[in-house]
Amino acid sequence: MNILKSIGAFFQRIWRWIVETAWVQPLLIVGGIFGIIFSIPKFTSWAKQLNVSAGESYYTTFKVSLEGEGRDNGEFHTAADKLTSVISEYSNFETEYDSYEDYLAAKQSNAKNAFGNPADYPDKFFVAYVAKECPGCDTAKGGFETLQERWGSSFNALDGREFTLYTIFADDSSSNDDDYDTDEDKKAFCRYLDKFGGNPVDFFSKAAGRLEETPYKTNASVADSYYEHIENADRQNFDTPTIFLIDFSKEAFELGRVGLSEALFGVSGETDYDKANLLLDMWNHTDKTNDTNKFSDAYSK
Repeated sequence: MNILKSIGAFFQRIWRWIVETAWVQPLLIVGGIFGIIFSIPKFTSWAKQLNVSAGESYYTTFKVSLEGEGRDNGEFHTAADKLTSVISEYSNFETEYDSYEDYLAAKQSNAKNAFGNPADYPDKFFVAYVAKECPGCDTAKGGFETLQERWGSSFNALDGREFTLYTIFADDSSSNDDDYDTDEDKKAFCRYLDKFGGNPVDFFSKAAGRLEETPYKTNASVADSYYEHIENADRQNFDTPTIFLIDFSKEAFELGRVGLSEALFGVSGETDYDKANLLLDMWNHTDKTNDTNKFSDAYSK
């Protein structure tokens, strides 16, 4: 009997607490709702992180930042500025050297100039302009990744150099974007294009002029519009992916295409292996014997 009384008293206390604290329950409900609302940004951020494309994740590994990008053509603040200015300076667009040795000596003598140290960069590398939401970039990623993973085994560079890739994101943001007035100027990549698309660093127009004369342009029947977008440093239509091959080697010098040597506007192929082969052909553009390589002067239909 005492046990039953104890049990009854326990439930009476619970009921009394519920009645006496009923006013608390709406507060708990409202607090719970606000808790859910305030947690939404965290869930959203977490979901976005999970939604990062495989291509974006891969390219970020090789990213050259646009942080701090400005308008001043004479000031190279960002990592992307310094890389591009080195490519522009040593692509030998206008200056003529009697020999590769003279060219190399000039390159080395300017190794500590204002825009960066050329010695910090290898003799040969890819530069890919990509974006976060870019189906063509995601497609190209399989080729790059396969080439990188099997470099030196399934895929052999004729010059024995190491695989190197740098990426510049066309939708990269900078902490000073809001310092500018127009929507276009608020985009760091637009300011980057302006900087290297006019005076005193007219890189993109010179680049387009050279690239239009490469064997690949003719052999692959590449549309003129791609080169026009480069020539004009076109804010609205600059293609992603645009892939450059930068080659400071003696072989490229002898071809008359030292520095900026080749361009691709997407990586075609039924399989990642096929795409990797295309990128390898691009790398091996100085091959004088492979008549199946569309990047080579030796190519024949």
